[in-house]
Order: sequence, then structure tokens, then C-alpha cells
Amino acid sequence: MLLGKGKLQLLEVTAHNWREVAGLSVDEAQLTYIESNAFSLAESMYEPQWISVAMYDEETLVGYAMHGTDLTTGNIWLDRLMIDAHFQGKGYAKAFIPMLIDRMIQLYGCTRIYLSIHHDNCAAQKLYEKFGFEVNGEEDCGETVMVLDIPMQ
Repeated sequence: MLLGKGKLQLLEVTAHNWREVAGLSVDEAQLTYIESNAFSLAESMYEPQWISVAMYDEETLVGYAMHGTDLTTGNIWLDRLMIDAHFQGKGYAKAFIPMLIDRMIQLYGCTRIYLSIHHDNCAAQKLYEKFGFEVNGEEDCGETVMVLDIPMQ
């Protein structure tokens, strides 16, 4: 693991960085696990309940996430999380997940966070389980739903 030694930061996607974010991609074998960043950026542009976040190590863009509120249920979702193929295996997802959880708690005041994963994405399921997410038996658009219950402070 060679996680960069720089400052990790979450920055909103803007007119200045959206093209670079859209150009990020997972490994070819993972393409069926997540929507493209271009699709997600369009979604967050036209559905304002979704917020796109760029993940940086210093000045280097390493990944992308999107979070927001399901308007039908009011549930808070970590709807997308990807690390570019060039930066996978370096510990970035493990470093950014707690940062995203903290950001979402601050922003939404939530006590529960949902996400969904492709049924075959065992690595992602194991990773999220390390942070307390549990499979809840539900499906969303054919994907396995996981939930993190956040203790009341």
C-alpha cells in the first residue's frame, strides 16, 4: 500500500474540475459495477438532491463519489464511490470512506446511510463491512443494499 503522503480532501465537483472527474474510470473488469462518472455528473447536475464530490490526494484527483437524499423515501445514500484504476490498491477507498461518512453526517444530520453494490462485487462488500455497513436484505435496482446505522451522539 502506497497511499500518497499528501493531504486527502473532498472537494465538490465544479466547472473547473468536472472534465477531469468525468475522465476517471475503474478497471475494465469493474465497469459493470458502477455507472460512469459522466452519467453521475449529469445526474447530480439535473437532480440537485445528489452532490458530486471529487477525491484528491494533494492536487492529484484519485476518485469520485456522489451522495444525497432519495426523494421518495428520505433515505440518505452514498450512491457512488470509485477510485480511478491507476490509484486502486493504495488504500484510498479506506481513507475516503470515513471522510465521506463524516461529511454526510454533518451535511444531513443522518443516523443511517444506505448504499448499494453489484451482487458480484465481493471486494466492495467486504470493504464496506469493515466500516460497519451491513447487508439489510433489500435490493435497489437489482443491487444488494447495505446500511450503516450511526449511533446517536
